[in-house]
Amino acid sequence: MSESLWNLDLAVLKFLNVTLASSFGDVFWDTITHLDRVPWFQFVVFPLLLAWLIYIYRGGVAKVLVAMTIAIALTDTISYRVVKKAVDRPRPFNNPEISSWVRKVGHAHGPSFPSNHAANCFAGATVLSFYFRRRRYFFYSFAGLIALSRPALGVHYPSDVIAGAILGFTVAKLVEVSLFQRVAWFQLAKPVSKTNVNSGV
Repeated sequence: MSESLWNLDLAVLKFLNVTLASSFGDVFWDTITHLDRVPWFQFVVFPLLLAWLIYIYRGGVAKVLVAMTIAIALTDTISYRVVKKAVDRPRPFNNPEISSWVRKVGHAHGPSFPSNHAANCFAGATVLSFYFRRRRYFFYSFAGLIALSRPALGVHYPSDVIAGAILGFTVAKLVEVSLFQRVAWFQLAKPVSKTNVNSGV
């Protein structure tokens, strides 16, 4: 990484992690980054969302879940098993050059580059965008919010999450083009409206 990009990386990290720091922000970002562990999301939001999708698409929801599992598992393996080990970049709080000012709010271990959170979330957002194209802006915005939480908590550099986002998007797109678009089973039928059902269409 060139010196100018490195300085930009540090500047953005310091802005998110130090300049914008607050007790509310720490709680907010920690909740966002570990949303899968938050009780109200686990036992209220996610079950309601899943029930709504099952009501609309019936068994077709299984296709979405399988597709997401494939894309995220492949992305996670490439990121964690291949790229992280090859680059072996220390996390910000383990870098002696900046550890004096980095606020380690979140918990993390292992190499820093790329961010698995960002990679997996963008892989998931890409799959969901394939099935629910009209809501793609929401999916990518939500994935971006989770990715942003990582440098805000001091556990990743901004370049880590950018690389992770690109990796997740790329892997999911490749799987989409080579598998989801080619294999009929992965195609999701459009939901039948009540109007069509009642009219016999």
